[in-house]
Formats: sequence, C-alpha cells, structure tokens
Amino acid sequence: MNKIIAIIVVGVFISITSYNYNPDWSNTASADTTDINPNKSSELSLLMRKMYDHAAEARQALASNKKVSYPKSFLAINTATPTDDHTKNEYYTTFADLYLQALENYESSSDVNRVKSYNNIVNACLACHSSHCPGPVPKIKKLLIADK
Repeated sequence: MNKIIAIIVVGVFISITSYNYNPDWSNTASADTTDINPNKSSELSLLMRKMYDHAAEARQALASNKKVSYPKSFLAINTATPTDDHTKNEYYTTFADLYLQALENYESSSDVNRVKSYNNIVNACLACHSSHCPGPVPKIKKLLIADK
C-alpha cells in the first residue's frame, strides 16, 4: 500500500513540476483555418466557392422577387489557376463561357424569366462539374429552383 501511495505522490510531483504555464494562453477558441480541400485550395476552387455562395444568395433573393448582381471577379473563371493542371482541357473554356453567358442573361432577365435564368446558371455549373469534378454536384443540385 505504501508503494502505491509513493508512486502516486511521485507521479503528481512530476506532473506539477513539468507543467509550464504560458501567460499568452487564452481561454478563447481560435477559428478553424483548416483548408477543406485535401489538395489545398487553388484560385479556381476559391473562386468557385464564391460562385456557389453567390448562387445561394441569389436563390434566397429570388424568394423575395429580388435580383442579386454577380461580382465581376467571376470573370476570372478562365484565368484562375486550378488545383489540378488537367482541369482546364479543351472543354473547360466552353463550360466557363457558358457559365459567364448564363450570368449575363440573369443580369438582363426580367421578373418573368428570372428563375429560369437563375436555373440556367446552376445548370451551367452542373454541366461542367458532371464532366470535370463531380464532387460538388449534389450540393450544386440543391441550388436549383423547381418550376412552378
């Protein structure tokens, strides 16, 4: 019994003496800055996340019969550096141009055809992602608005 108590006392003593308090420590949690892309985020993947966020915002605005203009930074879709160099093949530019045209059509759409124009943007994303990078397809499909 004395041996067990001696081992516990020595263990507690070692734990206490090896603890180094740092006065710079705080009790606040820091933001998780972990990159969600296992291959690291490229210019193109970051741009596409902004495009997704914009589409989600536009979808919500359409519920109130409002239109959200797209950021002009989306025009960089053809020049943004991809994660994988093989992403930009001969079809990529066609899909990117289709997306940009869908954005222009949405911008000039009337109240009558705005939902259709919005869905054309989402369908342009789906067309490209169905052949290039299918991972986000289920998430993108949720952006579509059902026809009334």
